[in-house]
Amino acid sequence: MKKTLVVYHSRSGHTRRVAQALGRRLDADLEEIRIVQPMGGALGYAMCAIEAIAGLAPALRPMHKDSAAYELVVVGTPVWFWSLSSPVRSWLERHPPKRRVAFFCTMGGSGAERVFATMAGLAGREPIATLALLEKELDGALEQKVDAFAQRLQANAPPRPTRRQARGHAVPVS
Repeated sequence: MKKTLVVYHSRSGHTRRVAQALGRRLDADLEEIRIVQPMGGALGYAMCAIEAIAGLAPALRPMHKDSAAYELVVVGTPVWFWSLSSPVRSWLERHPPKRRVAFFCTMGGSGAERVFATMAGLAGREPIATLALLEKELDGALEQKVDAFAQRLQANAPPRPTRRQARGHAVPVS
């Protein structure tokens, strides 16, 4: 089993694209957060805005991966009207990460700081790193920014046990 899970919601495909690139860089498992009632078209767009602004948490489809089994969970969301997307809010309320966490978001303009603060509150922990990408950066700077983010996550990895520790031998602490 892999040590990192990238879990995300994407309505337009932008956040999915970042999640997939990050999953490749980290050799991570991917899991998409899907709502029970998909919201398409103009009405769906309006509903997304209302849910995000009101802090609602829609019903989600069952997940296939258990986030508690991973050392690091990277959570990705679009920014909807300067707010956390309602599907990611729902997921964080139901599955707060048990260990290390990192966040990323995609957005048209602004709202990342507010979204990351909301995510940290719902997760019950501060992220080891965050990445905010503007929609206009998805074609130019995406690879470079995802690489830098992945390097920060790998630099914050917990130390690997020595062979002796892995075999269950006690190692004195000085």
